[in-house]
Amino acid sequence: MNNIKNISYLRIRPCDSDNEIYLSSRLKEGTSSFTVKPDLPINYETLLINGFQTISTDLTEKSSVWFVTDDEIDITITHSSKRLIYRYKNNKENALEVISRYKPSVILIENLEDIDFLANLHGVNKFIISMYVNSIEDAIEAVESGVDDLFLRDWSKDQILELQTTMVYPIYERTLLSPAFSVNQARSVLDKLEFTNFLQTRNVRGYKREHTDWFPGSGKDIPNLFNFTSESLSDYKTHNFDKILDNFSKTQNISEQDLLELFKTSGKYINQVAELAGELTKKIHGNRVTFVKNRNINYTNQCYYKCGFCGFSKGPRSLDLKEKPYILTPEEVVQRTIEAHDIGASEVCLQGGIHPSYTGDFYLDLVKKIKNVLPDMHIHGFTPLEIWQGASTVNKSVEVYLTELKEAGLGTLPGTAAEILDDRIRKYLCDDKITSSQWAYVMEIAHSIGIKSTATIMFGHIDDLDSWVNHFKLIKDIQIKTGGFTEVVPLPFVHMGSPIFLQGKSMPGPTWDEIVLMHALARIYFFNTIDNIQASWVKLGHDGAKVLLRSGVNDLGGTLINENISRASGADHGQETTDTEFIHLIKSAQKTPYLRNTLYTSFKNLEDVSVENVIKI
Repeated sequence: MNNIKNISYLRIRPCDSDNEIYLSSRLKEGTSSFTVKPDLPINYETLLINGFQTISTDLTEKSSVWFVTDDEIDITITHSSKRLIYRYKNNKENALEVISRYKPSVILIENLEDIDFLANLHGVNKFIISMYVNSIEDAIEAVESGVDDLFLRDWSKDQILELQTTMVYPIYERTLLSPAFSVNQARSVLDKLEFTNFLQTRNVRGYKREHTDWFPGSGKDIPNLFNFTSESLSDYKTHNFDKILDNFSKTQNISEQDLLELFKTSGKYINQVAELAGELTKKIHGNRVTFVKNRNINYTNQCYYKCGFCGFSKGPRSLDLKEKPYILTPEEVVQRTIEAHDIGASEVCLQGGIHPSYTGDFYLDLVKKIKNVLPDMHIHGFTPLEIWQGASTVNKSVEVYLTELKEAGLGTLPGTAAEILDDRIRKYLCDDKITSSQWAYVMEIAHSIGIKSTATIMFGHIDDLDSWVNHFKLIKDIQIKTGGFTEVVPLPFVHMGSPIFLQGKSMPGPTWDEIVLMHALARIYFFNTIDNIQASWVKLGHDGAKVLLRSGVNDLGGTLINENISRASGADHGQETTDTEFIHLIKSAQKTPYLRNTLYTSFKNLEDVSVENVIKI
């Protein structure tokens, strides 16, 4: 018997129709996959568009996955092995040939006695052993005998919930194609419509995506189930989960492999991760939650880079788009800075598109003009992309250029333009942008000359768990060298207006549970390395940010005023959160509000301060 610790299941039924009413009812009941009847004309594309995947017995028909039987031994099969399910009929000789020749991803058995034979082939050929089961008793017997995966035909949601509570092993729901494929593998194998279906029916962790009305930027109420989490279809933890958390309590450290394991968590087990993160935050910050009074100034939305995720940037002639291209003059930027100062802001955040006419002199001149008028205003400005591009356009090294900016009055760098610091993903997300190593180089140079920065991660688009781990590791490696990051800011992907989503080439943002995991594991992984974890209220809303204050977050960022980038991608949340709103939000979470400066070196307790007196730190 296999030493099975985690079990997957697939909700499947025969397909009787492709009309809208039938498919809507099947979707509502939770069916994700159909077996296709050979004699029934069904439109495959219609099923894909409606969020379903299919298994066919006819290798010549279009389908997500195909059954392979002993009869196909002498047929040349060109389909990807990950799209093949072998129906084992107790003929060992045929099985050996099919498995070694076609390498199917799933072996579907009919009798539990077949498991020992197939288990012996696991070491050479990677596949999962699956079985149709008709009752909870059948499912438990199958799993205890060594089955890895369950085909649940016509099971109700109540039956599945009962199975979850009865099963001693963690159990998660999958689709036919996920987690068999990674995103990059699927891109090379599936056609356009299949790839869109694959992306939109899964979450980043590779499990079946649960449908909710909430998503980053939606303005809807966050889904809620078990304290921090919303998922009901999966309760998954790896077999090392308890050992990792126990070891962390002793060492206060987790490895990158540990981090990868914890990112796979789903359902009720996420609560344990979030609770630990909350305890660590309390150790560092007590009951204090901070924010900064600032103003975002996005000085242009014109950009000659073509980042697939960005709904903000516009080409110079894109007047047909919902937002016209614009450029703020330096004088207008200074005026907005003065307005921010007059209402108590201690910081202006300068970010924008990379306009074709901008050189490094533009950014340098902008800093000087602001400092000439407001020498005490902290300028938090220019991403590593802008620094890299600015330095190259004036033929200076990054270090020389950053030194000039610092001398002119630049205070800190925002950590954006990081997106995902994994070039496997950047190749398809922002291919013409700076690489991960270039981003890291700018940050290391900035830190070495005394310019601190934030660190961000944008997630939930075409990324995967390996990229999350690689991103975190790079940030920690830099921090160990320089100590220059003031905070980590997870940024959930807002998909609605993003080109890559509208083209069917991305997931619809991360799920709520992935957002909880990202913030909580940032707190755990960066414990004793980076003190502050920030939630982006612009993308999460106030209710989302409030929940995260109990799961690793200690900072809510800034008041912003005129933040345009998230809204251009479809976010429904406002462009500003006032002092009053921050104080109310933080107090309603039973925390103590503090106004801070950019560098977290000065704080003002606002618990007993009347709002009209909250002017400036």
